[in-house]
Amino acid sequence: MDGVTRVVFQGANGTKDDRSATPSFAAATSLTVAVPRGARTGALRLVSPAGGSSRTRRLRILTTPVPQADVTGTTTDLTPGEALIAGSRKRMLLQYTAAVAGTVEAVRLDSGQVMRSWPVAAGSGELRWDGTVGGEVVTAGRYVLRLAGQPTASQASSAAVQIHDAIFPIRGKHDLGQSATNDFGGGRGHGGQDMFARCGVPLVAARPGTVQFEAVQSRAGNYVVLQDKTGRSYTYMHMRDRALVKKGQRVRAGQRIGYVGQTGRASGCHLHFELWTAPGWYTGGEGVDPLPELRRWDSFS
Repeated sequence: MDGVTRVVFQGANGTKDDRSATPSFAAATSLTVAVPRGARTGALRLVSPAGGSSRTRRLRILTTPVPQADVTGTTTDLTPGEALIAGSRKRMLLQYTAAVAGTVEAVRLDSGQVMRSWPVAAGSGELRWDGTVGGEVVTAGRYVLRLAGQPTASQASSAAVQIHDAIFPIRGKHDLGQSATNDFGGGRGHGGQDMFARCGVPLVAARPGTVQFEAVQSRAGNYVVLQDKTGRSYTYMHMRDRALVKKGQRVRAGQRIGYVGQTGRASGCHLHFELWTAPGWYTGGEGVDPLPELRRWDSFS
């Protein structure tokens, strides 16, 4: 078999379902070849460089489910060049062919650090990743999915995807405040950042997490508090209507949760946004100035 250069999986009678593959290893009495996508049970035809061929007995092809990257709900793959918001409904995609069972790794390119790994069976398959590890978003940077042992340079770097760790919460034209009184503190003990946009502009979850609180209050109006895996809280106030999500519900980054409004004690349509350290909003955490993070998120999303 050491002269075999191509293996044809012949499947049923006729050539319509034939699939070809190149052996990764060939010796006198054995060879290794990855089963191509779409190959069916049947005989194999072994082809040599001189054009000769031999036919094996009928072989049964078994398929093994490939572990997925905790995919739930609708999965949407990125378009070429598109960045990924970690924890959103979109995914990085790796289509691979493994000669033997192995491991797919999610690797940060600048450091080579393996962030997560999945066992995969021999053969062809696909694996998707949403940019989270244990439900927590990874640090912003460029990442690649690769079969273990594949170098992070050359061919691996061409599949690199920029991952962002959050998305700006207002999905429309906005400003980050019109005066110093809109800022955190603001000379009046202001607990967040007031950002102006027209009423009805969609609001989304800045990061994946869980709805910590959802209610109506005389000053805050319609409000919702989201909490991420680290325990930090993100508070949205003065929304036009009750939130589109309920307490205890899990949300993805970029998921619509409501609309800009002016309910409660509000002058003009705006979002009052608060950021709290772990363990969260009025549960032992501390409110911090959200403007630096908001500016960063606004720069890329």
